[in-house]
Amino acid sequence: MPMNGKLLAWVESHGDDEYLAAFVGASAARHRDPATQLCSSAGDARQWVEGEAAALDVPVEWVSEAPRRS
Repeated sequence: MPMNGKLLAWVESHGDDEYLAAFVGASAARHRDPATQLCSSAGDARQWVEGEAAALDVPVEWVSEAPRRS
């Protein structure tokens, strides 16, 4: 079932070979913890987010860092 809106996504480097992929629904960005996945490359991290977005049938907006929570 598609959800409305889009995902806000970002990738954080955690050393030489660990990247944290993260995303949250844009409408819930200030209220929910993001979904996350540790990956071995930035490319794998982006691919994981894109796959999750495709499964939800929503677009991805890439941001440079996690949205601030209220």
